[in-house]
Amino acid sequence: MRVAIPHWEDRISPVFDVALNFLLIDIKGGREIRREQRRLSATDQFARVNEFLSFGAEILICGAISASAETRLAAAGVQVIGFTCGMVDEVLAAYLSNKLVNSAFAMPGCQRWRRREGETVMPRGFGMGAGMGRGGGGGQGRGQGRGPGAERMAGGVAAGPTGSCICPNCGEKTPHTAGQPCLQMLCPKCGTPLMRS
Repeated sequence: MRVAIPHWEDRISPVFDVALNFLLIDIKGGREIRREQRRLSATDQFARVNEFLSFGAEILICGAISASAETRLAAAGVQVIGFTCGMVDEVLAAYLSNKLVNSAFAMPGCQRWRRREGETVMPRGFGMGAGMGRGGGGGQGRGQGRGPGAERMAGGVAAGPTGSCICPNCGEKTPHTAGQPCLQMLCPKCGTPLMRS
C-alpha cells in the first residue's frame, strides 16, 4: 500500500490543489518500509490529478481539497482523507495506529468529525461529498450532496470583495484582493498558500 502526503517542510500542506511536494510512503504489514519525495509540476487541476495518479498512491492524506479534485481522485480509486493538519510523521503514525480520527488532526473549522457505520466523514459542506442521503429510517445515509463549503472550495461561491486572507501555517493576515482567490496567494512570511479568513 502506498500513502501520499503533500507537505510544506515537516507539516501537511494546507491545500492539496496548490501543493508541490509529496511524500510517498510504502506500507507493508502495517509498517513503513520505504519513503520517497516527489514533486507535482502541473498547475491545471486535471493535469495535477493525472500526475498525482502516476505516483501510484492508493491513499491521500491531505489538508483542504476542492470537491472536484476529490471526486476525480475517488473515481480513480484513491481513498482521500482530507482536511487533516499536523506534523507529517505524527499524522502518519496516527494513521497507522487507526487514531487519525482524533480531532487534534482536523483542520481549524473542521473539528466536528463524525463517525458513521465505522467510517470517518467530514462535516457536511466541506467538499468531501457528504450531504443529505437517501438512506431509510429518517433520511440519513451516505449522501452525495454538496453543501456551501463544497461550492466555495470548487470556486462556485465567492466570499466577497472585502476581508482578509490568512496563513493556516503561521497566522499571518493580508488584505484580500478582489478577484484573486486567497488559495492562489502565498504567505509573505512562510510561503504557504493562504486561506480566506
